[in-house]
Amino acid sequence: MKKKVTALCLCVALLAVAVVGASLAYFTDTKSATNTFTVGNVKIDLIESRFHRTGSDGSGDTSLPDPTTKASGMEYVPDNWTIFTNDEIKADAANYSAYIGERGKNMVPGRNFAKCPYVVNTGANDAYVRIRVMAPHDYEGSYRGFINAMFCSSATSSGEFQHGANGVNWPVIEENGYTDENGLKYDVLTFTRIEPLKAGAMTEWNVINYVGIGANVTSADIQTAVEKGFIKVSEDGTMTVNVLVQADAIQAEGFDNAAEAWAAFDAQA
Repeated sequence: MKKKVTALCLCVALLAVAVVGASLAYFTDTKSATNTFTVGNVKIDLIESRFHRTGSDGSGDTSLPDPTTKASGMEYVPDNWTIFTNDEIKADAANYSAYIGERGKNMVPGRNFAKCPYVVNTGANDAYVRIRVMAPHDYEGSYRGFINAMFCSSATSSGEFQHGANGVNWPVIEENGYTDENGLKYDVLTFTRIEPLKAGAMTEWNVINYVGIGANVTSADIQTAVEKGFIKVSEDGTMTVNVLVQADAIQAEGFDNAAEAWAAFDAQA
């Protein structure tokens, strides 16, 4: 059985968590920051933090601290690089909803907020994991001029993850790869972890650094986005834009590599 739990973040206002379900023969799990589902012997947590592994200065949020610990013995982060530790990231993730609720208020063009997702294997068995980032499909040419999202190049250049829904290199985007309950279509960018994540381990690199509104977005752009459904407007006038993050896991046992595992996962979704 498979559960898909989608954690929503925002460019304008705090959003809720949406849950979608399906079924699989393999032991799998998907996690958001607020709900845990255990399926067989595979269990993961998807956490979001302000902390990029090696520092969050690129987000433009000057309130964020700098890391102080030297890396040692990590698989994908060189020794002596200055980093935030797993414990620091997990502790910060516990308060991330408060951060995004405040930083995400009254967003204006050019402002970003730190958004760094990690996966923790909280189950008893090794598992292949992937993280999917979803942004509304372009309403007239390119959403990427509207949403300013910085993906963490270290996640792929280090060898921990690959870009693309099929494990290929950037910039593969699955257009209209996801449709939400309101019929809004999203483009999907998938980061596939090359090696299984060991039981009890946490991914070393975040796949996103920050999200925000493009600096060149105009009032006319915003009005068009509202008309096309790209931006939702509530009764009190609050405008929201969804950027979704989803993490999936599948048992490592029985598969020779990540591509084989995800082919089986997707075939039975």
